[in-house]
Parts: sequence; C-alpha cells; structure tokens
Amino acid sequence: MLDVARNFHSKERVYKLLDSMAMYKLNKLHLHLSDDEGWRIEIPGLEELTEVGAKRCHDPQELTCILPFLGSGPAQSPPGSGFYTVEDYRDILRYATDRHIEVIPEIDMPGHGHAAIKAMEARRQRLLALGNATAAEEYVLVDRSDPSQYKSIQMYTDNAINPCMASTYGLIARVLQTLIDLHRDINPLKTYHFGGDEVAKGAWENSTECASLFESPFGVIDHKDLKEMFVRQVSNISAQFNVDLAAWEDGVMESGSTPYERSDLKNTNVYAYAWDNVWEWGVSGRAYKLANAGYKVVMAQATHLYFDHPYEPDPLERGLYWAPRYTDTRKTFGFMPENLYANADVARSGDRLTREDVCGDDDEDCVTLEKNENIIGIQGHLWSELVRSLEIAEYMMFPRLLALAERAWHEAPWESERDNVTRKDSIDRDWQRFANTLGYKELRRLDRNKIGYRVPPPGAIIQNGRLRTNVAFPGLRIEFSVDQGVTWCQAAPDQELHLSRASRILLRTRSADGGRTSRVVTVLAPPSTSTAPVTQVSFYLMVVLNIINLYSVNII
Repeated sequence: MLDVARNFHSKERVYKLLDSMAMYKLNKLHLHLSDDEGWRIEIPGLEELTEVGAKRCHDPQELTCILPFLGSGPAQSPPGSGFYTVEDYRDILRYATDRHIEVIPEIDMPGHGHAAIKAMEARRQRLLALGNATAAEEYVLVDRSDPSQYKSIQMYTDNAINPCMASTYGLIARVLQTLIDLHRDINPLKTYHFGGDEVAKGAWENSTECASLFESPFGVIDHKDLKEMFVRQVSNISAQFNVDLAAWEDGVMESGSTPYERSDLKNTNVYAYAWDNVWEWGVSGRAYKLANAGYKVVMAQATHLYFDHPYEPDPLERGLYWAPRYTDTRKTFGFMPENLYANADVARSGDRLTREDVCGDDDEDCVTLEKNENIIGIQGHLWSELVRSLEIAEYMMFPRLLALAERAWHEAPWESERDNVTRKDSIDRDWQRFANTLGYKELRRLDRNKIGYRVPPPGAIIQNGRLRTNVAFPGLRIEFSVDQGVTWCQAAPDQELHLSRASRILLRTRSADGGRTSRVVTVLAPPSTSTAPVTQVSFYLMVVLNIINLYSVNII
C-alpha cells in the first residue's frame, strides 16, 4: 500500500515501486488516493477535486486549495500538491499490467474526507455564483446546518462525510464509474476500497439530514447505525457495478468490535484489511473475527507491516511509533500471518509480551481462527505523513519489502510451532540464512537497480583494547574513524586499537556496492586499553557523555 494522499508520489516513483514489486513477486498495488490532506486522481467533470483538493496553499477559506499540512509550505509545490491526470493514472495501470500487478484504488470515506469536502464546497459556491443552484447541491458532502462537534484521531474537526445525504452516494457512484472506465481494457477494476476507518466519535449527532432518517424505511434506529447504513449503501453501489468491496477492518466493524453481518453486503467478496493489533489494546483478534464472519482478510498488522515506523528505537531514526516502538527487517521477516498471537513481542512501552500475556494461559482471551481459507494474503504499507521524497520512501520500504515478500510466499516450519523457545531458535537460524542472502546478494541487486535501501548502522563495543563490530546483514563493510571522520579505515570483526586516551570512535556501514554509507554511530573508548575492567563510575560517565553528544548534535 502506497499512500499518495498525505504527500504525493509522482508517476515515475510509482513506476519504480512497481519494478521492485515485480522483482519480488508482489502482485497487488493498493493506492491510497484520498485522505484529509489530499485528493490525488482526476475525475473529469468534477475538476475541483484536483484543482482544490490536490493543492495546498495558504487560503483560510479553502476555496482555492486546502491548508498546508506536513510536507507543505504556504505556496503550492510538491510533495504537498500534485495529482494523477487521467492519462497519468492509465499509464500507471499499463505499467502495472505489464508486470502482472493488480492496482487497487482506495477513496477513503466517510472519515478522512477533509480534502473532498472542501473541494465539493468550492464547487458548490462556484455554481451558485453562476446561478445554478440545482447543480450546486449535486455532490455536497456535508450537512451545513449540522452543529455536531467532533475531533478525528488526526485532530480534524470537519472530515466526516455525511452518510445521510443522497449527494454523498451520488459522488461515490460518479467516482466509481470513472475508476471502472479508467481501468477498462488495461487493468480491469476488480475491487473498490472505500477505506471506512477512523470515523470520529460524535460525527453527525446533530445532523438534521440524519434525523430525518430515524423514522424512515431505511431501518436506521440510532446514530450508531449510520455507519452501518453507509457501508450497506456503498456495497449496493459497488455490487451494481459488479465490483468487490474492500475496507480497513474498522470500516466493517460495528462499534469497533463486532463485524457487520457479511450477508448484509451484496458483493461477491468483501475484503477486510486487519491493521490494528496493538497488543495491549485488546483488538488483536479482529482479523480472526472477520475471517470467521465470512470476510476475506488481508493481514495488514501495524506492529510488523507498517513501514512508516522506525527501524529501531533511536531518536535519529525517522518514523512514527504509535503501534510499535520499532519494526526492523527481522521483525517483518518473523511475522506469522496464520499464527497471529504468537507475534506478540513488546508493548508500546517496550515491555516484553508473550502470547500468554495477550491470550491468557488457556487462550481464553483470544479468538480461534475457524475459517483459515478466509486469510487470503498479507500487505506491507508505506503511509506518507513523513515521507517527502523518493529517498525517504526507499529508505523506509527497503529492505523490509524483501522480508514481506518472503513471508507472503513462504510458510516457514517455525510459523506453526507452539513452543516459544523452539520457535525462537528456528527463527534465529532462518534469519541468519536470510540476512546472509541480503548482505551477500540481494542488496547488491538493489544497488544495481538504484534503489536507496536503508544501510544498517553497525553495532560495536570496545573490550580490552579491541573494537568488536557486527552488522545486521553480513557481508557489508564496516568502517571506523578515530579522528572525527577525517579518515576512515575498514574494521575487522575483532579490530585491535591503539589509543592513548579516551576517544570518540565513529563507525559506519557501507552499502553492498560501496557507494553509500549508513548514519554514523559513536562509541566512547575508555581512557586506557589495558585489560582492567571499566568501573561502574566510568561506565556511567560514558553514558552521560553519549547523551550530551547526542543532544548537542540534535541542537546543531
């Protein structure tokens, strides 16, 4: 899943991703085309969606553009502004088809609708100024008389598209018809992803449009039923076009816990992307609940498959950390899509967790998977709030994307192992094989294809006058400097040092082809290279000096 809504990714960047996906047999590209921060695909006849919704600038009324967000300034410029023209999108479809990849477009509703709402309001005012009041109301997405107050998880107070208005469904039908037309004869549209996630509590509570439905034949009884009504209506529309339906897990869950009745949805297949498995939140069983209820489930767990999270819990590593504190390549490699609770490792606090902590000694707190056939795949994700360039995107995706491909296509024997110790030993051995394959082969292949993967920084310790180093992917060269980076020398695994006083030793790793280096890490050498052990006092002194060094670098 590539998020092009928060920050835009050009057609050429998508081409490069498609090449990489084809190289490792990843066969679905899920494009997140709309969100609060941008609408990224041209819909002929609804020009405001891109003329306003795809641009960011300083317009407090948001009639010519939407306000700046992360990655944007007060003027229109990429990556905050941008969209795919009709021909751009069809070019992407052609490129994907040539590589046997299906494109799944997502238009996120009813939450995350800020850009669409503002664009359609700009359209309404334009048409009113032309005296065409009927056309002005055709695709309005909010009840202007609704005083409801709410705040989304991303702090928006105006991003919930109203599910009680016919104009909402008119827009959905218009967009879906356009997508079908764009895909036709190239990469036929099989699945429409409507998002459905993170609708703010309190939305539409005082909408007069919704109040009129509570005594209507639609069967709406209370505000809590509005989202279910929205899902049914989107299902009806997409089923009429003979298209399958997809949503994030909370898009098809009642009150966030129980799946809607699968029989209420008319599509042949309804896909649920199970993403929220923060272990201590008690939601990790949603994937199995949905599969048992008849949904086709894509394993999309944030703790292992969200590539916008940092590789390690270090302040110099970019990334968000709301689900886990980190997700390195090994963690993705070790994901067990059909042994879900065995993936429990750490809480967000960093405390260790086990399956027993999550499920109880007798599994009484965890859902049992009864319909294995409904677990149909896994997906990695690059959300783009903090991704503003190709270099950042490739750093975050690679080499984790290779670990994703390994788990997508190969079920390791240790995935079904119940004994924790035996499973860990087996994963360790399998990881050594995989890490050596990356270090000695696949990273060089990425270099040849000019893919800017993350070069892992080395690990190091100084013991008895010797510098001992390692690196996540064996075969990569480690270098050290004792003169603050003026000169660099290749480090042996067990490098003898000749230091007359306490020193800062800088270390870095080189990429497989030698053309790039990792971020630099610092190790403080003790004042003597004798065999005498470092005292507790000197140990704490080194810790304090490291902290001072870290923060001084950040301040500079």
